[in-house]
Amino acid sequence: MSTTNSWFEELCSTSFMPHGQCYLWDANLLRLHGISDALIALSYFSIPLTLLYFVRKRRDLPYPALFLLFGAFIVACGTTHVLEVVTIWKPIYWLSGSVKGLTAAISLVTAVGLIRIIPQALSLPSAAELRAANQALEEKVRERTADLSRANDELRREVAQRVEAEQEIHRLNSSLQHRLDEMNTLVDLLPVGVGIATDATGRDIRANRAFARMLNLPADANVSLIPPAGAAIPNFRILREGRALPTEQLPIHRALRENHTTEAFEETIERSDGSRLTVLTNAVPLLDEAGQPRGCVATYQDITALVEMEERRRELDRKMQDTQKLESLGVLAGGIAHDFNNLLTGILGNASLARLELPLHASMQPLLEQIEQAAHRAADLCQQMLAYSGKGRFVVQQLDLNDLIRHTTHLLTISISKKCVLHFNLAPTLPVVTADATQLRQIIMNLVINASEAIGERSGVIAISSGVARVDDDYLATLVHPGDLAPGDYVYLEVSDNGSGMDAATLQKIFDPFFTTKFTGRGLGLAAVLGIVRGHKGALKVYSEVGRGSTFKLFLPRTVGDGEAVAVTPTADRSWRGHGHVLIVDDEEPVRTVAARMLATLGFTTEVAVDGREALEKYRAGPYRYHLVLLDLTMPHLDGEETFRQLRHINPGVKVLLMSGYSEQEAVGRFTGKGLAGFVQKPFEVERIITALRQVLNER
Repeated sequence: MSTTNSWFEELCSTSFMPHGQCYLWDANLLRLHGISDALIALSYFSIPLTLLYFVRKRRDLPYPALFLLFGAFIVACGTTHVLEVVTIWKPIYWLSGSVKGLTAAISLVTAVGLIRIIPQALSLPSAAELRAANQALEEKVRERTADLSRANDELRREVAQRVEAEQEIHRLNSSLQHRLDEMNTLVDLLPVGVGIATDATGRDIRANRAFARMLNLPADANVSLIPPAGAAIPNFRILREGRALPTEQLPIHRALRENHTTEAFEETIERSDGSRLTVLTNAVPLLDEAGQPRGCVATYQDITALVEMEERRRELDRKMQDTQKLESLGVLAGGIAHDFNNLLTGILGNASLARLELPLHASMQPLLEQIEQAAHRAADLCQQMLAYSGKGRFVVQQLDLNDLIRHTTHLLTISISKKCVLHFNLAPTLPVVTADATQLRQIIMNLVINASEAIGERSGVIAISSGVARVDDDYLATLVHPGDLAPGDYVYLEVSDNGSGMDAATLQKIFDPFFTTKFTGRGLGLAAVLGIVRGHKGALKVYSEVGRGSTFKLFLPRTVGDGEAVAVTPTADRSWRGHGHVLIVDDEEPVRTVAARMLATLGFTTEVAVDGREALEKYRAGPYRYHLVLLDLTMPHLDGEETFRQLRHINPGVKVLLMSGYSEQEAVGRFTGKGLAGFVQKPFEVERIITALRQVLNER
């Protein structure tokens, strides 16, 4: 049947007749062939598409070209079936034949390719082998996966550790930065200066705030005195013992150079404004891994106040030593003056008595007068010694200092060189002062005579000034031996000259006893002046420059309250005579003898006692037969104060005239309010004893 059909088809083809003619245009037959060829063509076309899709999805398939040849073969076959459907109605058999020829060629190529790859295809693993291979591969994959998982876990741990390490590093960096900030803040807040050299040469030195303030520089300045090239050099200097230190001797540079700590190095910083600070420096080198300096840290402690305090302490110690020396010498001078006054009492008293008993024109009168003058000069020396001891105030009165100066003018004029001119600058009015006129007169004389001698043989001016000055604490500190003076208003006396002046070394010694710039044997004058000033609770100020003269300024306390200046010039009538019985008590025989002779000459009867005990025995024997007791202050066994107390106990109305080589102020102060009748200063002559007796006996 198929042979018949082929023959028929060939006939139809050769005759260029449609296949429908061959199918007798049987509708069912046409439908059957058409649908069948169409379905076959559709199937043929779908298979290569599936293969193409499969090959594209499975890039790992072996022999992909063979699959593509199969696809082309199937497409060609499908195309022939499509042409079969077309040729039912149209006889395009050449096209159909050409497609079949192409199909045959593709089939041939596919067959050849298939034959060539059969051996290779046979060598392909079977499904079991593939399963085994897959299982092995899966095992390897699992192992690799496990390895990768472990590696991932390890990596995660490492990452976590790295994150933790980074966090720890960040925390440590933050902590370190905080510590650095804290340290920088602390260093800046330190009251001690800190300098940090950041290199081994000391060319870059950073200062904290305290050190920058010490140097009077900005806080961010490089304070090195050898900064890098092009940088400004700070405007300050480092001094030691008055000289500028070279850079290599500065503590930081020494520590860097010697690799050794520099401790307790005292130096002075001179700032740009000229002010100076004394600092105590410590420098410690900072070392690298090799033990070599890589920088340095130095501290600077401001000890200016301590140094000044130490200077003040040494000055106070010196003043204390001077005061103690002056006090010791004062005690010695007072004792010597007291004993010397007792000797002078005998000399001056006997000379006075001898002059009293001789006629006025007797040849011995000038000799006795010279003895009296010598005794008075010796007494003046004792007064200077008492003045130096601070016990030389004899007759304390309320005085007008201007009047005292005016009344001393004549003595001043005859005491100075004829080439010197006195110039007075006295205040119109002055408050009164409580003082001893004789001693103040002695101060004026001493200062004026010293000024005249300082001027020498050339012409000069000596100025005497007075006034009232307000003295504060700062000014008190510049005075010579101010003692317990308090700030306030003081009356002053100033003596200045344009003479040779004094240097600092001389000024330190002018008040020392027996120090003099003149010939040997002089020098108690200014010491006595200082003693008188101290005795009057005053103070001195001394200015002097070599070649420009000197100024001595005496400050005296003004009298508190209303006071009127008085001038007491005791006078005595040598013809005065008294009467009564007098007990003379003194441990010095010359004093007892001369006192008894004076009183006998003046009309009194006398009895003597060598000390207080003998005096009390004699007084108890007849207390009411004595009109007066002449009592010495300083005696052995029983002194004048205790003797006076017991005499008052025996007879409350006893009249006691106290005599002493010490000043009235010093001696009578112990008897204030106890009923002492009077006082006479040793040495005394007839006139002075007459004055004292008339005052005690109420006779004028």
